Amino acid sequence: MKNKLIGRTTAAAAALAIGITTFGAGAAQADETATPAHDLSVGYTVSGIKAKGYAGLVAVHAKNVGSERYYSEFPAISFRIDVKTDKGPQGVDRVITPGWFNGAYTQDLGFDEKTSTRSFMVTLANPVEVGQDQLIANLDFGDGLTKEGRLENYVTVTQVGRLDDDKTTDNDQNVDSRQNTTTDFGNAHDGVF
Repeated sequence: MKNKLIGRTTAAAAALAIGITTFGAGAAQADETATPAHDLSVGYTVSGIKAKGYAGLVAVHAKNVGSERYYSEFPAISFRIDVKTDKGPQGVDRVITPGWFNGAYTQDLGFDEKTSTRSFMVTLANPVEVGQDQLIANLDFGDGLTKEGRLENYVTVTQVGRLDDDKTTDNDQNVDSRQNTTTDFGNAHDGVF
């Protein structure tokens, strides 16, 4: 009888230990999926009537998906915008005029003929509050009709200046407009301009 009691006690202790270990693993796993303090994601909006290769505006947004306000004077919070050729003649530029909003500044970095890429740098000056989807820049595309054919472009954005504890990169590195663009009314858009 004594051996049976010891066996049951040992089994109960083992079950309790397994339960504690499992609970601890669950807690650790929950911490890994917790919302980071600082994290910006990138997205695009465009008018539903913007036709590929024709004139029109594309807006670039930075959304604070972290749990704290996103702000830094130094290092500057910045994003590189690359406008690339999706269809049409390679090595041909298109008129694109940048705009900036909410204290951000957009600098034209020029056109790389070898890669058919026009680049811009957007530097933020104001904080992005928690949950805020802040318009930081727009690109005013001129008509893409060139002597060599009509140009259709897409955009990628990469966050290059960030806070030290912002380790998430899946939503701010090479964010392709072809997968991340909606219309002004929230409908999906193919992200080619």
